Amino acid sequence: MSEPSILQTITTTALIGTQRQSFIPIATDGNLGKLLANIDTSNQEAALLSTVAIATLYQQAGQLPITNYELRIIEPCELEDLPSCSDRTSYYLSLMLNGEHQQLLPELLDRLAALGQRVNETSLPSLLDLGKRQSDLREAIAKVLGKRGQWLAAQNPEWNYVASEDEALWETGSKAARLMWLTKLRRQEPDQARQLLESKWKQESASDRTNFLEVLGTGLSMADEPFLESLLDDRSKEVRRVTVDLLTCLPESRFCQRAIARVQNLVKLQREGNQQYFTVDLPEAHTPEMLRDGIEAKSNDSQVGDRASWLLKMLTSTPLFFWNQPFRNEPLAMSVEDLVNTANHSQSDRLVLQGWIAAVQKTGNLMWLQALVEFSQEEEVNRIAGQPLADSLILDSQQQAAAIHLLKNPDLAFSNLFKSLLFRNKTIWNEDVSAIVLEVIITTLDRFITTSQLISNYWGISEFIRDAAKYIAPSLIPAAKDQALVVSQRLQEFILDSENKREHREWEYLQTTLHKSIKQFVDLLQIRREMLNPYS
Repeated sequence: MSEPSILQTITTTALIGTQRQSFIPIATDGNLGKLLANIDTSNQEAALLSTVAIATLYQQAGQLPITNYELRIIEPCELEDLPSCSDRTSYYLSLMLNGEHQQLLPELLDRLAALGQRVNETSLPSLLDLGKRQSDLREAIAKVLGKRGQWLAAQNPEWNYVASEDEALWETGSKAARLMWLTKLRRQEPDQARQLLESKWKQESASDRTNFLEVLGTGLSMADEPFLESLLDDRSKEVRRVTVDLLTCLPESRFCQRAIARVQNLVKLQREGNQQYFTVDLPEAHTPEMLRDGIEAKSNDSQVGDRASWLLKMLTSTPLFFWNQPFRNEPLAMSVEDLVNTANHSQSDRLVLQGWIAAVQKTGNLMWLQALVEFSQEEEVNRIAGQPLADSLILDSQQQAAAIHLLKNPDLAFSNLFKSLLFRNKTIWNEDVSAIVLEVIITTLDRFITTSQLISNYWGISEFIRDAAKYIAPSLIPAAKDQALVVSQRLQEFILDSENKREHREWEYLQTTLHKSIKQFVDLLQIRREMLNPYS
């Protein structure tokens, strides 16, 4: 009996159990047979296990050594060309890699890269592992690894997201490595990045196609339009969704021109004396062309009918500049302020304003957003404030001025819109923005103490205060600490003048929550100050 047959017989007996079926000694030829014949069968379980041990060892002892194995000789690491970071920086880095204050790691890595320094060798494995788990850190990590870090990454396939600067990485790298390479190339050579993506498009999985396609949001231009237009026919629904979002940000695209053609006869400007307002005609039928442009036949909102949802989608895709042109039979174009005021008229169809709000949030046009916030009714302002902006937001000089104006609007403080304007890039704020945020925080807390008024969204405010400490401009850290400590002391000393026990409990809980968040704000600012000035 061969060794595989012996092991198969033993496995069958073991599965049935020696109590239900007696173990019969196995007879075979050769030296193996002699060894098996000497097994004591008085204890069935012991005999079975002994047979397994002998047969297994016999099989392993008979294996021939590998003779065609080629030992890969690893090239030694090149000499370092960057100085190592200071011991103080290494200390903070080790804390972050162990989970403490990890939210400050991007700033620390950027600081090292700006100084032309690398991380300490002992931190390399943990840092490379972290980059494997957190894709948003990979590029920052790659800049501070030094020669040894690059060499080490090349030895582990899981770290090859930083192991090569060669274009071959796009062909052979992991998904993480390819995404990082494409993102970097898109910033440097946008056309080449798109062409690389096109060349491998049909070979990618649906989820990979979606992730790679989102990279085109960086440096998006009309050069990308032919490729994006073709993707409206992609078999993946998620790919088509991302494609529609990207094409919406290209006002000159065929996609946007089709949107204009659809809405220009459906939205009408009506005049009655000095009053003007918008009326709409809903689309009559759903067409295959509409479906191709992302307009679904069925509404996904129970409060909006199918035909209304078609028009809403058309309005969202229509370039905002179209509305600044003269309407039919109107000699002059209307300003954004006049358009918003007209859309807010009591006789205007609300779909127009809703479509503009959706278009602004998708394209990140802050000049239009500023007008919508200033001239809309409270209900619409609350709706605008509750929605974040698209990641495609580009801040030129006009956009930056509008962003500052929006951040100063007290009706938007601590809203989702307010947070998305501040946290969208997770980068350190400049001094102007930092000063505005500090004023909003201090003013809110001061009003809370002065008026003895309970705040309904204090959890959101507490969370915002903690997060803000990560982004305050370094030059304003001392002033931010001083202001926070003053208001913290006032908050701690304040005693509510009320005989209502329930109010007292709510006040004390709110007081404790806000005081804790201010302390965390101050502590994090202090850590940043030490981290950024290791010799102070």
